[in-house]
Amino acid sequence: MNRPATASTAGTPSTAAGPLAGLRVLDAASLYAAPLLASLLADQGADVVKLEPPGGDAYRATAFWPLVARGKRSVVLDPADAGGRAALRGLVAAADVVVVNEPAARLAARGLDPATMLAVNPRLVVAHVSGYGADGPAAGRPGNGTMGEAFAGLTHMTGDADGPPMLPSVPLGDAVMAYAGAFGVAAACHDVRVNGGPGRVVDVNPVEAMLHVVGPTLVTAAAGVGAGAAPPGRLGGGLAGSALRDVYACADGGWLAVSVSTPRQLRDLAAIVGAPAGTVGGELGAAVRAWAGGLDRAEAVDRLAAARLPGAPVNTAHDVVTDPHLRHRGALRTLRTPEGATVTVPAPSPRAAHEPATGDPATSATPLAGVLPTVGQHTGEVLRAWAASAHEPAAHEPAAQEPAASAK
Repeated sequence: MNRPATASTAGTPSTAAGPLAGLRVLDAASLYAAPLLASLLADQGADVVKLEPPGGDAYRATAFWPLVARGKRSVVLDPADAGGRAALRGLVAAADVVVVNEPAARLAARGLDPATMLAVNPRLVVAHVSGYGADGPAAGRPGNGTMGEAFAGLTHMTGDADGPPMLPSVPLGDAVMAYAGAFGVAAACHDVRVNGGPGRVVDVNPVEAMLHVVGPTLVTAAAGVGAGAAPPGRLGGGLAGSALRDVYACADGGWLAVSVSTPRQLRDLAAIVGAPAGTVGGELGAAVRAWAGGLDRAEAVDRLAAARLPGAPVNTAHDVVTDPHLRHRGALRTLRTPEGATVTVPAPSPRAAHEPATGDPATSATPLAGVLPTVGQHTGEVLRAWAASAHEPAAHEPAAQEPAASAK
């Protein structure tokens, strides 16, 4: 991590700036959540290499690929042959972080199990993503973000009060876990590089990440278990601890989201919607519903904002990708596919306050400019560059001398 950042190469983002500049990350994972963890590190300036099998990653054919390939270089190695195994060992020796998400036996067959990698590189941080964690009664079960949502209780809490449990229509558990995992990796790297701590495994799973999403309900539930109380039920659009939280139809067909919880907010909301002072609960919700139904959505949002009350449009996905506020903030960035098509992805979040509010990636401190990588596009250059400064130089010499043996 103390080495200078690598130079920008054609078709890849520059890692010359960003708080994680100089950090080398090998993304040896598959699917969405674990590669997204690596993408978040790339967003902050890390030099992230995506390890692909011969023929390319299966996710290349999905809408997830731009999200998990952005900001990364592509290397193709075949661990089934001697050259591929030697080259992979060299990348592990040179890396600061390796991200994996397969069961231990499959990782061991590729030389990517934590014990083997830490023997090669004792200062390595290994992010091992699993469904339920490295130990415990459920360890070893197949899992993903959806299972994490269900196991952590979110699915039971979601839906109408008189309806069945519902899954969110987005990969929420995967994204929450990726952010939690990226934080864990950054903290571990700080300890290794700044405090001189040892290399280690960061145990990442969606269940424990999702516990923080459902935390307030768990506080209530834990207190009620011993008293024989029923589990907290589904609240529709409500939220435990929130005085009023729902969506309301507006006169122009749009929808408005409102969520208030403090005494001041309740008082002022009642005044705006014409309800008697002290109105709360279902009566206040009905008053808000009638008020919103008589206004266009934009006017309702403006009136709430003027009163310092939280209200927002319920945007469609089309609204989001064309929203002027998000465009001004540079919250959406454009990449190009190898075929020349453009694709929109979220910009790094969070970002430093001094970064310019622009959608132009060329002016960002952690740019996403360039073309998404082709399969194995950077194999040769990565093997050469990483071999030059590996933690274990001898481990890479065969790969550096014979890169063609490992590139497929």
